Amino acid sequence: MVTMDRLAYGSKIKDVSPAFKAGLAVSTLLCTLLVSENLFSAGVLALMTLLCIVISGLPLRRYLRMCAIPFWFLLLGVVTISVSFSAEPAGFVNLPVFGSYLVVTRAGVEQALNVFLKSMAGVSCLYFLYVSTPMSDLLGLLDRMHTPKLLTELMMMIYRFIFILLGMAEQMAVAQKARLGNMGYRASFRSLSVLASSVFVGAFQKSSRLYDAMESRGYDGDFAFTGELIRTTGRQKAMLAVYELALISAAIFTKLIAG
Repeated sequence: MVTMDRLAYGSKIKDVSPAFKAGLAVSTLLCTLLVSENLFSAGVLALMTLLCIVISGLPLRRYLRMCAIPFWFLLLGVVTISVSFSAEPAGFVNLPVFGSYLVVTRAGVEQALNVFLKSMAGVSCLYFLYVSTPMSDLLGLLDRMHTPKLLTELMMMIYRFIFILLGMAEQMAVAQKARLGNMGYRASFRSLSVLASSVFVGAFQKSSRLYDAMESRGYDGDFAFTGELIRTTGRQKAMLAVYELALISAAIFTKLIAG
């Protein structure tokens, strides 16, 4: 079982309706994208972090490790937003560079902070869905929402093969390291090329065997998602409606404060 499945199947709310969890996460994500206020984005980030750790039961250390990847990626990105070039000193930080100035302005910092908080809040919404809902439930939900078959089938195949290929690459990398295949830059590049070609060939072999196995089980061109559908109860619908009203109210309130 891959990491995502372990997290989702170990969630305290695994058996809650996937439609309820998807509605909560997606609506919060849409509001985060529409409302460009730092206070609102920070509130969403805090709320989704609380849901992941307390409600879903994700360990804090695991959650912080998951957030570290987008955090550093976004940090590098927002630095480029806050810094700009100018022909004359125009900010509170002005570094002379080849006759012009590398400046950091208040507007640039505010824009960078807005992008950073909004992006982290959006990531936290997806993380909540990620750690609380198994992939089979999400695919079943999309199928029952009459999502095009091609899209759901591609999602399932890509999801499956990503982890198969990662597992193959990890095993080959361990074997190369055990044989001292990474001693020096030349050997490392040679090992990397061998690894890439081996994974490429292995992917074709595994896909061929998978197709043969599917045909032997009566595959006719369509995948049938037969997982059990967990119905959304009336209480959950009421909770979601109250949450949506509170979310919209919070968005309006932060708009008025920033006003």
